[in-house]
Amino acid sequence: MIRATTHLMIPVCPKCDVGLFVLNFKAIEVDYCERCRGIWLDAGELEQLAGGPLPNLDRQRGTVPPGKKHLCPRCDTPLEEIRIQDRLTLDRCPRGHGLWFDADELQQLLAMSRPAGGAGQVIDHLNELFGIAPKT
Repeated sequence: MIRATTHLMIPVCPKCDVGLFVLNFKAIEVDYCERCRGIWLDAGELEQLAGGPLPNLDRQRGTVPPGKKHLCPRCDTPLEEIRIQDRLTLDRCPRGHGLWFDADELQQLLAMSRPAGGAGQVIDHLNELFGIAPKT
């Protein structure tokens, strides 16, 4: 009898190329890189974290700069850059698997959008979880 085995892919940081830690935050599995403090959120998790749909944030697609090989932790496809209101650049899987946030970018995005559902509390919890001192 031949058995098929399932090969689980360990998510890898698109920036550092090291394994990501899976943290449970508000019943959401957040993939976290201890080295660069980046965060990967699978599709739909950003809205869950924010407590609802985010308002239109003026997303513009960009091209990935030459030499940048950030790959999706789910499918290894090169991530594409998106600009948010000309203030923030994020990396997104073109296949829709999720978003990569460099250190503090998730908090910046939540602060920009301020959706209903307590974005301020989420920002405070994220800062506490990742050991970031509050900005004064």
